[in-house]
Amino acid sequence: MNGSRIASFRYLRLGLIGILVACCACVGWLRHGHASARQAVMPEQTQVIPPLSADDVSFLFPAPTRAEDFAKLIAVEDLTTQNPQDPTKRDPVWSDAVFQQFIAIANSPSAQVAGTQIGIGLPPEAKSISAWFIAGIRIDAGAPGLSSDIHGQFGQSPEIRLIVQPVTRSADGTPKVDDIAGHLIFDFLTGAEAPAQTDRLPRPKPDLDALNAIVTDLAALRTKLSTGQLGTDKVSTAGLPLGVHPGLADATTANNLRQEIKSFLERHISGQRLNAMAIAGLPAGRPEPWIFLSMRNLSGTVVPVHGPTLDGLQFAEMLERGGTGFQVVPEPHTNNLNPIACQNAAVSATSLPIAKRVGDSTADVLVSPPPPPDKTKEILDVIADPVKSHFFNTDCVSCHTETRRSMDILKVKDIPGIDSAALPKDSWNVRNFGWSPAGGLQATVTRRTAAETAAVVTFINSQVLAKQAALKR
Repeated sequence: MNGSRIASFRYLRLGLIGILVACCACVGWLRHGHASARQAVMPEQTQVIPPLSADDVSFLFPAPTRAEDFAKLIAVEDLTTQNPQDPTKRDPVWSDAVFQQFIAIANSPSAQVAGTQIGIGLPPEAKSISAWFIAGIRIDAGAPGLSSDIHGQFGQSPEIRLIVQPVTRSADGTPKVDDIAGHLIFDFLTGAEAPAQTDRLPRPKPDLDALNAIVTDLAALRTKLSTGQLGTDKVSTAGLPLGVHPGLADATTANNLRQEIKSFLERHISGQRLNAMAIAGLPAGRPEPWIFLSMRNLSGTVVPVHGPTLDGLQFAEMLERGGTGFQVVPEPHTNNLNPIACQNAAVSATSLPIAKRVGDSTADVLVSPPPPPDKTKEILDVIADPVKSHFFNTDCVSCHTETRRSMDILKVKDIPGIDSAALPKDSWNVRNFGWSPAGGLQATVTRRTAAETAAVVTFINSQVLAKQAALKR
């Protein structure tokens, strides 16, 4: 599921509840120089922290294929944090009460596509929290996007997203990965500004201390891995295209890195920060169609979210294939060609009438025959661009299908910034960042995810690490 797009809907809850986030102290690294001959103290010298790379903010786990691979994964139910009232107790980051509501909504009429009898039907194993494992982790410095125009309309919401999927043991002990995915979105905010008008969203205020602490920990983790502190091999992430994390793919570092990642998550996320969720699922016992549904968590009460690019009354969107091509239901009405504005159908059915929206979607190219190659490329480029497209102006199906449409229609074989082994190898693979069994189990990265990750890396290096260094001079 698209990170910026799907994740961002938790802003909607800010008009209903206040969010108070504990601030974390930013740890600085200083080096002092001394003149050995005279023992005179020289001015402080700043230790330069190398810039982060794509794999330092987006962690993709290898798709599990062997029984021993379970030991290299992180089960969601194993993630706990200290109880704020009783330090001797640990609380789950995904409580059973919230999990059960997540499952109930996924199996409810809200997940049924309007005008059809088709809805998500989870298999029995997916209804147990013990079956859900982390396929990927994405750090975002500010959803729904990092451009000044998006910040001006939507504010900045730092977040940590977990991409989770059900994995069970087959009779021979090997993993069985279900073609279902969920997103758990943890926000780091200090509150929100009230909207100037009723048809606009509150603007969240970022907890910059928490963001600084997250970045400091990411940089330290990167350094441990590259200097051989996590295993026999020294594993570098610098300059690599986004794909399976090299430290998780390396046999000498995988287990230690897994534990470091788990500790990192438990230092920063908690059930109190879990503000939004989403699911991409299938009808019971069927390999298609795909159904996408977003949810928000209002202080423990989970509710479905209206599709921002639908008509203001519908929750679920569906991608089905049949005949000569694909079909998207309901038809999305995107707004990614207009100037950035926070009005959308998730706020209200009248916030932004369909007649005033102007935008591109992959529904425009999921036809037979498709538009001319130059027009197809133009449409897909808009959808893959996080400066132009985000959750509130672009539909779920578009962001989950743009890469395979480029590969199928435009015959694109290589995409800069993505490990070629992680490009979706099947037309029915709608994973943006996770594991897809379609066409043979693989860990997948799409152009949309790579573009969002590149934007996060640029922002962190220029706006967070650079400012940290400047404060220490």
